[in-house]
Amino acid sequence: LFYFLGSIVNFSQEPDVHFKYIQAACKTGQIKEVERICRESNCYDSERVKNFLKEAKLTDQLPLIIVCDRFNYVHDLVLYLYRNNLMKNIEIYVQRV
Repeated sequence: LFYFLGSIVNFSQEPDVHFKYIQAACKTGQIKEVERICRESNCYDSERVKNFLKEAKLTDQLPLIIVCDRFNYVHDLVLYLYRNNLMKNIEIYVQRV
């Protein structure tokens, strides 16, 4: 599924295609690709992706940080990171993003 969606995601404007691609990339460990789509795509439902990334509990929180920063969910991001004792990621957000 990841490879199939990867062949069409860059040409699609369909939010479900982008969301399913993000899901497939997470499940196959393609975190850099998740970061790229979260950073470059304007075709996904930001609330849906944010909630998915929070539930996925990835070891790298950068995709979630990117989505929250782009779509102004900073308050949600900081609460999530704080409640899950991910202080290092708050530092990363403040320093890098």
